[in-house]
Amino acid sequence: MPSRTSYDKPFPCYLCNCSYLSKSSLSSHEKKKHNENRIVPHYQYFSYIPEDIVNHFRASFLQDVDSKLGFHRTTEGIKKFQWKFPEGLFYFLFSNESGFSYRPSIRKYYCIFKGESGYKRIGTIFRCEVWGKKQNKLGSESFVLVEERDSNSIYHEKEIIFTWREKIVTKVENEKSFYVPCGILECILEVRRETVEIINI
Repeated sequence: MPSRTSYDKPFPCYLCNCSYLSKSSLSSHEKKKHNENRIVPHYQYFSYIPEDIVNHFRASFLQDVDSKLGFHRTTEGIKKFQWKFPEGLFYFLFSNESGFSYRPSIRKYYCIFKGESGYKRIGTIFRCEVWGKKQNKLGSESFVLVEERDSNSIYHEKEIIFTWREKIVTKVENEKSFYVPCGILECILEVRRETVEIINI
C-alpha cells in the first residue's frame, strides 16, 4: 500500500502502487485499471448490521418499487429510488454478487444485475420472487423491464443498478457548523406496462 504522506503525489491508489497529483487523475486511473475492483480495504471496520435493519431495507425497497408499478402510461420509464442506509448494509447485501464493484477514490459502490437472471437474483436477496410485477383485475400488468427486443428482433438484457455513496450533511447548532457523514443507497431500473384491451360484443 502506498504511503499517504507522499507530498509530490498526494493521491495514492490503495489498489496498486500508483500515486497522482489530483483526485480526478486518481479516479480516472481507477476507472481504467480497476473498473471491476471488488476489494474494500476498510471492510473490517464496518459495524455489525442488525437483522432488523436489513429487513427494514428489504421492506422499504419492495414497498417503493411497488408504488411505481402503475397502469397509466405516465408510470413507464426510468425510475430512481434513494434511501439513507449505512455503508455496511450495502456491503453485507451485495459484496458476494458477480456485479459488485467499489471505487475507493470516490468511495462509491456499484452492484449491477442484468436480464432475467439478475431479476431472479434480486428476488432472492429481497425474499420476494415477484418483486417487480403487478397485475390489476383486468389482467393488465406493470413490471420491471429485464430485456428488450430491438428492430432486428434481437433481445438485449436491461440493467438494474444499485449504488451506495457517501454524502456529507452540514448541521448548524449554536451558530457552529459541523459535518455528519451519511450514506445514500440508490437503485435505478425501468418500468413498462402491458394493457389488456376490453372488447364489447
